[in-house]
Amino acid sequence: MKECKIVINHPGDVAPYAVIEVAQIFDNVAEIETVSGCEKVAVNSIDAPLYDDTKELKRWLYRTISEVTGYKSPWGCMTGIRPAKIVNTLLESGMNREQVLNELMDFYYVSEKKASLAMETALVQAPFLNGFDEKVADWYANMPFCPTRCLYCSFTSNSITKYKKVVDKYLDYMEAELKATSSLAEKKFTYYENLYLGGGTPTSLNEAQFERYISMFGKYIDIGSLKEFSLEAGRPDSITSLKLKAAKRAGVTRISINPQTMNDVTLKRIGRAHTKNQVIEAFTMAREEGFDNINMDLIAGLPGETEEMFRYTLDCIEKLNPEGITVHTLSIKRAADLKRDEENRGALSEDVVGKMVDMAKESAGKMGMHPFYMYRQKHMLGNHENVSYCKPGFESPYNIHIMEEDRTILGIGAGAVTKVVMDGGNRIERAFNVKSVEYYLERMEQMVERKKNLLQSEN
Repeated sequence: MKECKIVINHPGDVAPYAVIEVAQIFDNVAEIETVSGCEKVAVNSIDAPLYDDTKELKRWLYRTISEVTGYKSPWGCMTGIRPAKIVNTLLESGMNREQVLNELMDFYYVSEKKASLAMETALVQAPFLNGFDEKVADWYANMPFCPTRCLYCSFTSNSITKYKKVVDKYLDYMEAELKATSSLAEKKFTYYENLYLGGGTPTSLNEAQFERYISMFGKYIDIGSLKEFSLEAGRPDSITSLKLKAAKRAGVTRISINPQTMNDVTLKRIGRAHTKNQVIEAFTMAREEGFDNINMDLIAGLPGETEEMFRYTLDCIEKLNPEGITVHTLSIKRAADLKRDEENRGALSEDVVGKMVDMAKESAGKMGMHPFYMYRQKHMLGNHENVSYCKPGFESPYNIHIMEEDRTILGIGAGAVTKVVMDGGNRIERAFNVKSVEYYLERMEQMVERKKNLLQSEN
């Protein structure tokens, strides 16, 4: 429930972006309204200086609203999605570690705990960041199908039962896009480092379809030269021994098996059609098939979950002893069913999510893991973060480069985005694939043409 209402008056017809960003920080404790057309910016009855520097305006607004509400975000007025990238930039500017930590805490008002997390993550990333190389690229392929749609999901994900008649056609078009994109890319890039298969849930395909899917990449990409070939196996109820064998033959080196929680009552509540025992069975099966780099995704703050329930999940994961865990803070996104579900929104664990995030970090430490990438999103409970931990040597280069934005990514499939890094690493241009499966099947050739224009336009 909102504890107070704040009206921000601003000049012009559109609120300055700094005002919008700060309003989002306090979304959990205050109802904030912006009113246009005033000569000065005001919060309640307090006049704000007319800052030319948007960062100073943002800092002033944060301080003032914090005083009114009594709320301090753990990330202060920092709203960027890549905190570790800010640390890397400050370190590259010549600051030492102590100076960077002070900058985060004094300028952005970040808590000491979060500043230390960002620093630790950046230092783990450092060996992977050897400068921009225009001749190197990574691949991403998107499979827009899942067994069912989760309550919190906002990704390009559709029920595979509903779309089963077009799955084979989708694979036809995806392979055609892969072939065409590979032909364009081989003229520009010397080699590829990483391939990431996400979604959706690639393993939601039946066994014959999955065999076809997982093996198509080797026709156009030198799998043996990759540093990482990662597969989002995701839903435990979609994993079979034959699919795991096919993935192993295709050269997959890293997989994700994602329970989100190990509490069956929550799994049912959020629309995951599997149980805790199926998670354990899928994990055991993957070990038996020789997978020695397994990540598991968890979510802090799921509807109805208590600290004790989250602790139970962590205890179960510790017994499985994966190589990595990715801990997400629940984010209520516009495209998610949760946004429109008042009952489950009312059961959110916003008051304890910070403790859950701390518990997960402690659990990761017990398993010998360190943070290697992190990012933040809008509308996260408690303004926390998503962070991925792993044992040393099991970092995902693909995810590190995605966060640092220092690597061209070639994307195929519905909803995929191609990002081309240009101008010595100082500029990024994007080519978007349509998200709709139906439109993708109609317009795949246009998606290829977009990539062609982008790759050929680079100077």
